[in-house]
Amino acid sequence: MLKKNYSYNVLNSILLMLTVVSCNTTGKPEWAESVAFQKFCGCVTPKEDKAGDHLGSLPEGSLDKMGTSEYLEKLYKGLRSDFEHTGTPFEEVGGSLVGKGVELKRIEDDEKRLRELLIVIDGDVAFPSGKSTLTPKAKELIAKVGDAMEAYPETNCRIGGHTDSVGAFSMNLKLSKERSQSVKLELKLIHRIVEARFKEVDGFADLHKIVDTMLAEKKNRRTEIYVGTVRIVY
Repeated sequence: MLKKNYSYNVLNSILLMLTVVSCNTTGKPEWAESVAFQKFCGCVTPKEDKAGDHLGSLPEGSLDKMGTSEYLEKLYKGLRSDFEHTGTPFEEVGGSLVGKGVELKRIEDDEKRLRELLIVIDGDVAFPSGKSTLTPKAKELIAKVGDAMEAYPETNCRIGGHTDSVGAFSMNLKLSKERSQSVKLELKLIHRIVEARFKEVDGFADLHKIVDTMLAEKKNRRTEIYVGTVRIVY
């Protein structure tokens, strides 16, 4: 034990000397300029990126100047950048951006103008089986949507819960409604999204399947969050 403590003290002494030398001399060695060492020694606090640097933002009144499509294009690019910067890289699959536990889709009109964003959260990632309590991962993903709605205040959302076809329809309907309400509550309490910005919050059990099957299909278990603008588009 004595030998172990001696070695530990020697190591600490060496690190302390390196810290003093690197912080008080010119012509520092390359390793002393690294972010990891600067954080260790505390001599320099490196600039860290903020979520807003990637997400961007628009002030009230921007929608009238830009129009729905341009406004949402900026939101779409910012939301994608924010997800990817914080460790959720996307892969393009069938016109959608697919990441771990989440999917980002563009809802366009016949002229390919962006009209809504759709964020699909994997039901198996978001909730324990048969429950409506959000997992930590779900809260992390929902936080991205909340940050986006805060940064782009002229947006609203619609939330829908969906299940597979296993089990009684009445139970699945109840569960899907409770899950959509859990997502709404998270956005309201944590991200201060006011009631008026929720245009629809409902559950649909297996009425809107992605895969038409009565089996336990993973793709059918999901929560969908549509983010659009306060302007009604015809």
